[in-house]
Amino acid sequence: MYSFLDNQTFTIKGSTNAPFVTLTFAQSLDGKIAGSQGRQLILSGAESMKATHILRARHDAILVGIGTVLNDDPRLSVRLSSGDLAGQDSSTTQHPQPVILDSGLRFPTNAKLLLPISPTRPWIFTRREHDTEKKKQLEVLGARVFIIDQDTEGHLDLQHLLRVLKEQSIESLMVEGGANVISTFLASGLVDLVLITIAPVYVGLDGVSAVQNAEVAPMFGSITYHTLGRDIMMVAKPQKQKP
Repeated sequence: MYSFLDNQTFTIKGSTNAPFVTLTFAQSLDGKIAGSQGRQLILSGAESMKATHILRARHDAILVGIGTVLNDDPRLSVRLSSGDLAGQDSSTTQHPQPVILDSGLRFPTNAKLLLPISPTRPWIFTRREHDTEKKKQLEVLGARVFIIDQDTEGHLDLQHLLRVLKEQSIESLMVEGGANVISTFLASGLVDLVLITIAPVYVGLDGVSAVQNAEVAPMFGSITYHTLGRDIMMVAKPQKQKP
């Protein structure tokens, strides 16, 4: 069922100043990734959820926005049973490095990612004008806080982010969301591969759309579709060229 993932290479050949970027998310038939006001929804079935964790295990880092942390309090770890990943025991699985985009440094000090049981402490990326006391609090709890530039629209500069990750030996990055992060990465031209899980449910008009501005989203090529239980996973490459 998951053989199509074995054929994917999550690395970039040759010299580059950015890691390989995989964008992945689950959406409903009507294109929603969350409920009203960002309420968390479990859209993926068991089979596609397993695929997500296989993907996590094959990436060096995993990225979400601060909105996802505040709404869902995720662990961003690999949760696979024994033998799920190339015959390896799950206790030896390498967990991806959590990366959080947080321009306002709103990361909660009681988040699961900061608990002693968390396998990896988060890397939090924020802007130059930030709360220095909050930065110290997060660092005491084990987080690393990186200061990066902002783009012309005032958002965290994704190209600067990717350069820093590359400098930290991150060769592959899995971007999971939420909606603002998905839209920003799609518009940036920095995504190498997209995997979208489509669940056979409707959420309705009050739900949060995966893409906030369809006009800036790229066209896709090299498209394949894979059945995972009740869900369909689309694998594609954005045709928009990187700047």
